[in-house]
Amino acid sequence: MDCFAIWYLGQNGFILKDFCGPLMGIDLYLTNSCARTFSHLPFRLDRQLPIFIEPEHLDIDVFITTHSHDDHADPETIRRLEKRAGSAFVGPFNSQTIYSANGVPESSRHLIHPGESLKFGSTRIDATFALPTDATDLNHTGLFVTFSNGLSFYNSGDTAWAERLPDLLPKNMDVCSICINGGFHNLAPLQAATIVKALEPRVVTPCHYDMMVNNVGCPESFRIALDLVGSNALFKLLKYYEPWVYRRV
Repeated sequence: MDCFAIWYLGQNGFILKDFCGPLMGIDLYLTNSCARTFSHLPFRLDRQLPIFIEPEHLDIDVFITTHSHDDHADPETIRRLEKRAGSAFVGPFNSQTIYSANGVPESSRHLIHPGESLKFGSTRIDATFALPTDATDLNHTGLFVTFSNGLSFYNSGDTAWAERLPDLLPKNMDVCSICINGGFHNLAPLQAATIVKALEPRVVTPCHYDMMVNNVGCPESFRIALDLVGSNALFKLLKYYEPWVYRRV
């Protein structure tokens, strides 16, 4: 079957599934822990989206984190997830420390960094380059997922802008999901659009613009920026917690 399904859960949270491969989750932030952990900061990190599914109710085969920031590798989400035999927890070095501290057995932890790949059943995961956004974690990654039918999904993770960044990323994917919030050194809409033009995906969807009240972005500004830079990618704004099935036409 020439398709795969995407569920968007806000921030950089995605669930992916094709017709025969594992159920995969990327950067699933399923609590409001950032508001509590960082309550001492002068800005609010309360989530403004509902929690679409409690961690205990999520039956996931492959749980992936692009880096260790709490809204991507949420310790509370990871602690509350079921760690059944055969499930995999994938991420770079700093994420592995969080997995270990929150009950993920060593046999389930899979280390990955840019330029490395892992395969789970018929699905391949390649870690791609991402430019760290601060000094708390220098092991950021993006993700390039290739399904058994050859369709592909790219996620930027958190990444800062650099002039050479587009040259270091994969190209010609089916679906590209890219951060657009501009805060905390993430890509701003025009920077994200410039990258999308270079990568030439068939479809692009914005992410990391909607979760926290003091860290939001504007998908419409990103859509306009895509037109300004001359990108041919189809803009798709995903609805929350509602499956969207991508089919190559």
